[in-house]
Amino acid sequence: MSKLKDLREKRANVATQMAGFLTEMTKEGVTTERKAELRTSWDKANKEVDDLKGDIDRIEAQDKLESETRAQAIRQEERGTVLTDDEQKVRESRYRKSFFESMKQGEIVSLVGKNEGLNGWNRAGNGSEARRRALDEYRQGRVVEMRDQQAGTQSLTYTQGAAGGFFVPAGFVYDVEIATKYFAPIADGKVIKILETATGNLLPYPTNNDTSEAWSIIGEASQVSDQGQTSNYPTSGTAPSGQAGNLTMGVVNFGAWKGSTGLVRVSLELLQDSAFDLEDFLKQSFAVRLGRGYEFYLTRGTGVNQPTGILTAVKASGQAATIATGSSTNDGSANTGSNSIGSNDLISLEHSIDPTYRRGARFMLHDNTLKTIKQLLDKYGRPLWVPGLSVNAPDTILGYEYVINQSMPQIAAAADTVLFGSLQKFIMRKVRDLSVLRLDERFADFGEVAFIGFSRIDSNLVDAGVHPIGFLEMHS
Repeated sequence: MSKLKDLREKRANVATQMAGFLTEMTKEGVTTERKAELRTSWDKANKEVDDLKGDIDRIEAQDKLESETRAQAIRQEERGTVLTDDEQKVRESRYRKSFFESMKQGEIVSLVGKNEGLNGWNRAGNGSEARRRALDEYRQGRVVEMRDQQAGTQSLTYTQGAAGGFFVPAGFVYDVEIATKYFAPIADGKVIKILETATGNLLPYPTNNDTSEAWSIIGEASQVSDQGQTSNYPTSGTAPSGQAGNLTMGVVNFGAWKGSTGLVRVSLELLQDSAFDLEDFLKQSFAVRLGRGYEFYLTRGTGVNQPTGILTAVKASGQAATIATGSSTNDGSANTGSNSIGSNDLISLEHSIDPTYRRGARFMLHDNTLKTIKQLLDKYGRPLWVPGLSVNAPDTILGYEYVINQSMPQIAAAADTVLFGSLQKFIMRKVRDLSVLRLDERFADFGEVAFIGFSRIDSNLVDAGVHPIGFLEMHS
């Protein structure tokens, strides 16, 4: 905890230095050379802030893992099944070997997440007690990582590294260097709302807009009407008149569009000789492909033969755009609303949303747009971006959390660069989970087995008429 505290304090100090650089840059009389030095210092400090955030996240994740491990050990002790490290490794080795052998033999035909496990693997007469126990371990998430598969005799696949031969090492190397590229955690359930269904039939989602109706005074012996006569509500300072009418209902329909992770061909030699946890590697690769694809379609999907992305849905909802005026009032530059964002733009975007939907609201923007906003000070010299200092506290813009989404447009003339509002009003409908199929016959004459993943989703904004999410449009 002391280490975390030190890192947070250091990050806060660096953020304060960044604000100082910005303040000096905006002063009159600062030379061009000095401004260049300040920009360089700011960029270096910004990288340090990001690196420190990464260190904080890693330590918090490790603390959480250790806490969960201790809790599991306590539960095992209470059940009287405490295992030594060596005993645990032996058990994991046995389960890992059984799991991997089943994959080689084609008994694993579908992967539907931890809840449903591996269809076909535990069928009657198809698997030993060890395999059934291994499946139970997998379902409950207790077997996380086991890399004890031994490499066999070198095969022809070794000469075809890019096709997978590097998994059959000359020595015993048990790590794979994986190139990564950020994608938004948009489908993790914390940013937007996830609606899981067992089937993919049409799913109507009802809506209701009763915001024009209110309790109102009626006279003695007056008949109550259902025609909805409070048309002057909610005019500021004016009492509702007439009588509220029936509820106004609407509906948003969700379908289920099918997508694929693509097909991966694996040679029999590679399956037999790999020193790696190959099935786990494939599963993770499919999951990452899913994340990248989801980010795009859940952001920019057109809604025609594909999901409706959040940016598409917000623009189609009837919400008026907040047009950017630029950062000239912040930095004294000649920047306009076509090439910059100012604090007034973000404030206007914030207040384009009803206060009801500003509770728990978030910004969504590209990382380069965030970098620009980090360099903004308000008229009192305070930064708009503030780093989180306490445990698990998020960084904020104007006091609101934000989500980096690399599928959002960057700053350019007429681009829709920033979303703000109750992002949980955007719903992703998901049918079950990722299904991974094994194709034994298709490439049998090549001596290969193929794996392919499928999932079915749809998405849309549930807007009853008050527009819970707004967007900032750059000036044309």
